[in-house]
Amino acid sequence: MEAAEGLKIREMKDNDMAALIEIDKKITGKDRVSSWPQKVTSHLKTYYPPLSLVAEQDGKVVGFIMGVIMGAEYSLPLSGWINIIGVDPEHQGHGIGRTLTNSFIEACHKRGIKARLMVRRNDESLKRMLLSLGFQQGDLVDFVKGFPAHRPP
Repeated sequence: MEAAEGLKIREMKDNDMAALIEIDKKITGKDRVSSWPQKVTSHLKTYYPPLSLVAEQDGKVVGFIMGVIMGAEYSLPLSGWINIIGVDPEHQGHGIGRTLTNSFIEACHKRGIKARLMVRRNDESLKRMLLSLGFQQGDLVDFVKGFPAHRPP
């Protein structure tokens, strides 16, 4: 699959926020990004050099990947962690997600670190893409404990 013609990958900037929110709304059908302004600002200021990228086509943001450098939290070596990736549904199927992910991997390798991410167990499409890019399943397994059922007095 070839990337869309004229696609440019660049570092994310604060003023990309509106485009990211719009893409996420198109993908999820929800306004779930109320904390994003803090998150993007935090990413861009805390994790320097940044590991968050956007894909532009004809001067318009059509995709993004937000990542951080961390590892000590999980007793792992420092790695580039992908937190979220999104491609405008009108531009999906043209290799933009793959190009963004490869650009992220390249940015990690330039820093001498591995690229990592966590995925939902049932997201077969994303897992297939990651395996095709050379990712392997890592050592982490997440555990979750819900809240106790509410019992009326």
